[in-house]
Amino acid sequence: MNLIMDTLGALALATERPYDELMKRKPVGRYSEFISNVMWRNIIGQAVYQLAILAILQYMGKEILHLNDNENNADKLLNTMIFNAFVFCQVGVFSFLSFLFLPFFLLLMRSVLSFVRKFLI
Repeated sequence: MNLIMDTLGALALATERPYDELMKRKPVGRYSEFISNVMWRNIIGQAVYQLAILAILQYMGKEILHLNDNENNADKLLNTMIFNAFVFCQVGVFSFLSFLFLPFFLLLMRSVLSFVRKFLI
């Protein structure tokens, strides 16, 4: 899990172009806020979004993904889908797209489920 989180953060920092205006700014004070209000809004918004998606999958995932409780691998499949949803939520573009295109997100999750189901059964 750490590898996923650290890699995405490093890629985000590595792909940003440096610009001269940053070097011309005055230094930030020692006791000034490190996280701005916009950052707090984004952090809280992303946390609420991820908690909502993961809670829906945790508590209603079997109904949404049409898993039978009689299947031996239903719990494994659901846990796999929850993990995949968590990883997909870490990618900012996917988070934005899945929020706008929820039917596409569900279709993608179902296709991943059918792919995983082939290997577990």
